[in-house]
Amino acid sequence: MRVLPLLLLIYPFAEIAALVALADLIGGLAVFLLVVLSSMLGLWMLRNQKLGALLTLGSVMRQGDKVSLYSLLWPLRYALAGLLFLLPGLLSDLAAILLLLPLKGPDISLRATGAAPSAGPAGNGDIIEGEFKRVDETTPPGRRLQ
Repeated sequence: MRVLPLLLLIYPFAEIAALVALADLIGGLAVFLLVVLSSMLGLWMLRNQKLGALLTLGSVMRQGDKVSLYSLLWPLRYALAGLLFLLPGLLSDLAAILLLLPLKGPDISLRATGAAPSAGPAGNGDIIEGEFKRVDETTPPGRRLQ
């Protein structure tokens, strides 16, 4: 667990070093515009996150019973990418671009295949199977089943 604080300390220096190296190559004004545009893109992505979640839900509904785990996590990935675009720096922008890549993960079946229906609250319908015995009110209290 000592690696995480070390990485958090090194990260800002790596971002600054990458920005300085890029500014040396293409110029300071271009790097400044790149940082401003990526921050505006991140802000736009976070504002329109609801649209992304709605589109993902529509896609899942069209797929039927096969759903990808990565498609279910798309709204989370989209929001994290927007947050990373808000941070100034090239490494965070690169991580955001990697999060936005359309990866296709393993399919998850929404229906149980070949499995017996489960009993209890997760079973099908609202039928409760069991035995009962009727106890009339005319039976003396000592003879009632408890």
